[in-house]
Amino acid sequence: MIKQSTKKLKSVLAMGLLISAVSLPNAHAQKIPDQVVEAIKFREIGPTRQGGRYVEFAVVANSTKVIYAATASGGLWKSVNNGQSWTPIFDNESVISIGSVAVDQKNPDVVWVGSGEANNSRSSYWGDGIYKSTDAGKTWTNMGLPESHHIGRIVIDPTDSDVVYVAALGHLYSENEERGLYKTTNGGKTWKKVLDIQREDGKYIGVVDVIMSPEDPNTLIAAAYDKIRRPWTFNEGGEGSAVYKSTDGGKSWNKLSNGFPGGFLGRIGLAYAPNNANVVYANVENVNVEGISEEERKRMLEIGLPLGNDQKTAGTEMYRSDDGGESWRKISPEGEDVGGYPSYYYQQVIVDPNDEDHVYVLGIRVWETKDGGKTWGMPFRFGGDNHAMWIDPADSEHMLLGYDHGMGITYDAGATWYHPDELPLAQFYAVDVDMAYPYNVYGGLQDNGSVRGPSSMKDGSSIPFEAWQRVGGGDGMYNVIDRSNNRYLYNESQFGPIQRLDLETGESKSIRYSGAREMRWNWNSPIVVSQHDTDVIYHAGNKVLRSSFRGENWTEISPDLSKNDSIKALGTGNIQYGTITTLEESPLDPNELWAGTDDGNVQVTRDGGKTWTLLNENIPNNPEYWVTRIEASAHYPGTAYLSYNGMRRDDFSSFLYKTTDWGETWTSIAAGIPAGGINVIREDSKNPDLLFVGTELGTYASIDGGANWTRFMTNMPSNPAYDMVIHPRENELVVATHGRGIFIADISPLQGLDQTVLDTELTLFDIQPAVQYIEGLSNVTAYTNFDGESRSPGNHIQFYAKNAGQATIKIYKGAKEIFTKSMDAKAGLNKFVWEFEEVTGERTQKQLDQTAERFRGFGMEEEDIQRRIESMRFITRTVNPGTYTVEVEMNGQSSTKEAVVMKDYWTLN
Repeated sequence: MIKQSTKKLKSVLAMGLLISAVSLPNAHAQKIPDQVVEAIKFREIGPTRQGGRYVEFAVVANSTKVIYAATASGGLWKSVNNGQSWTPIFDNESVISIGSVAVDQKNPDVVWVGSGEANNSRSSYWGDGIYKSTDAGKTWTNMGLPESHHIGRIVIDPTDSDVVYVAALGHLYSENEERGLYKTTNGGKTWKKVLDIQREDGKYIGVVDVIMSPEDPNTLIAAAYDKIRRPWTFNEGGEGSAVYKSTDGGKSWNKLSNGFPGGFLGRIGLAYAPNNANVVYANVENVNVEGISEEERKRMLEIGLPLGNDQKTAGTEMYRSDDGGESWRKISPEGEDVGGYPSYYYQQVIVDPNDEDHVYVLGIRVWETKDGGKTWGMPFRFGGDNHAMWIDPADSEHMLLGYDHGMGITYDAGATWYHPDELPLAQFYAVDVDMAYPYNVYGGLQDNGSVRGPSSMKDGSSIPFEAWQRVGGGDGMYNVIDRSNNRYLYNESQFGPIQRLDLETGESKSIRYSGAREMRWNWNSPIVVSQHDTDVIYHAGNKVLRSSFRGENWTEISPDLSKNDSIKALGTGNIQYGTITTLEESPLDPNELWAGTDDGNVQVTRDGGKTWTLLNENIPNNPEYWVTRIEASAHYPGTAYLSYNGMRRDDFSSFLYKTTDWGETWTSIAAGIPAGGINVIREDSKNPDLLFVGTELGTYASIDGGANWTRFMTNMPSNPAYDMVIHPRENELVVATHGRGIFIADISPLQGLDQTVLDTELTLFDIQPAVQYIEGLSNVTAYTNFDGESRSPGNHIQFYAKNAGQATIKIYKGAKEIFTKSMDAKAGLNKFVWEFEEVTGERTQKQLDQTAERFRGFGMEEEDIQRRIESMRFITRTVNPGTYTVEVEMNGQSSTKEAVVMKDYWTLN
């Protein structure tokens, strides 16, 4: 049963007061110093090939080897060699989601980016306006339109570079006045809304597409899109969707209707035939339903009521105009969709620049007509969930295709493709780690199943994409490993189908609950392996399920924990609502479980699910938004952390709370975290004052229990941090981003960082034991590959220096000094990696000079020669496994710690 929380004094009050006192942040509240943040660098490990959504290409017409590839949540990438190599060029802006990219063909150094993906997916991220580069993408300036949020298209006047049009969809989860078509006549200094559409009821309508006549830059056709997504529904369209035409540069517009469908329409994709301005194509999401009145259909769309079993929409239709849009005719077969479902996710139309009758339509597959719509077929079996295409005007067989799994380049009209595999664009939903050496990382990916990959290569070499393995299908979601044996992996695809994978035998088994169809499941349904008994696992839909043995049996241990709104629970737009979004077991008490839902409920049980307590009333200024995470403390009973994300309610504030009394009272600890929506909160397993959060715009850390927060993402691009986990043995923070794969940082210095350390001249931190791996055999890899960064082999010696100076690192085996090295240390955090070396002698200067001459004979640069000679000055050998003493001397101070070198008992995988 569910019981409402009260604030009466209980027998545990004294304990709760004690806990509260113990868990207060450090008396000297302190932000992490900049020097420390800069010194802790994230390393990117991939994976690649698994891709991410490509949304548009911009290619320089007079030099088609220069390509700009825009992605949904992975930034903008540039190639100057026909796609043989790529460089990210939009990583450090305030947002990374992109809806459109355009290059000025008169001056190719000018590139425009419309931020905010225009595909209206549940994982579409917003932008903050239009960006411009005047140096081919080296630097960017935000040129305004911050509330445009999602930009569908940018069109540049080919005769006047200062004239640019921007199709602004506006906010995804609400309507806003800034929706419409914007124009600048001064290169973006100022903007004017030239197409402002409002329904009779006052609702503002966005513009998703705009095209310009290839013969007259003052003639434009724009597609208005009447839509609003809600957390529980997506209204497919409305009476505000339509096509408009202007022949005077946007001063006046006419709604096109002759032969064009009316009523309730969704997304519309447009394209001019580049070689014939009279020919225009439109892909139309027609959501009219026969037998339903306009009033009833409008009500269904706005509330989010699904169609009945005997009802269906008209479908996705193709239309063609041969008079510049003045009249239209349907060219798709009756009763057959051309464009595919869900239409809000696709709708791109591309016309062959050299043949007005040759048209491609992008969707789950690619549709093609070569005769102006008389017949339709499938041109090639490549791609899937396709969003972007470019055709070379000089060679129609040369094409680029962008889709949810990556991109392809063809020179023979799709008969063969080159697929760049080295771009790290994986869109993760969840992440976990095992206890192997080196440990493995597991995660679920949008559109690309679930994968496992090494956190590091044993020899410190780059992590290639071949090192990753597929461990699940569908859209990959939660992946949770049984760390007691590293053998059983529990993972799922969207909406709850769960399996158990035996990583030793490769056997997989569906362990889905037999009553699953009677439940509702979140897109990403929580899975928990008990820390107290790893045979016990939990899975959550709108109720919590418990299995006493690895999913072989299930018991419902909760009622419906959501608000169970009967209308919202119906769900349209490929959504199930009223579901559990986070489920956590207390590391201290196996009977204590915390649950949060997409409709804002926060629940706790302390008796293994017999009774559940609703905590909503206890949370100050409770937004009751989507609960993204509840983190139960591993240090203090009754302590937990709670995060909400209001993105799906069009509220981008940060919501983060802490309780020390099992939810009776809560305190906000969100101050200092910029607006952006919080996805995850993690408490360090060794230091309770060390906290990390992942937001839609990056990661933040606190060393004083949340009193102060610091942006913590050196070497990471601006990216949604969707999930994170702290490895309990290696003390590394593993961050799963939704767009750029996995990033890992060594956080061991932060575990020992407090005000006392910051006030001390020299502090040597605990040294993580390191395995002396046997390198052995390694797999061959592709020449063009992603270079995921491994952890450097050896013991990582890290120390904090209050002031800069020369530091000397000495290694002892017992009383014998076996290694010494001096380095210039900076004020702040410093690191030295001891690669298990013992100095046994020193080479003579004559030997070093002779070696240097040989290097010069090879043609090596002098700087590289001197660096190599210096590294060869001493004769070394590898030490044996054992315990060593590290001493750091600096500025008259010294500090010592143990360093453990572990034998490699594990064979290469």
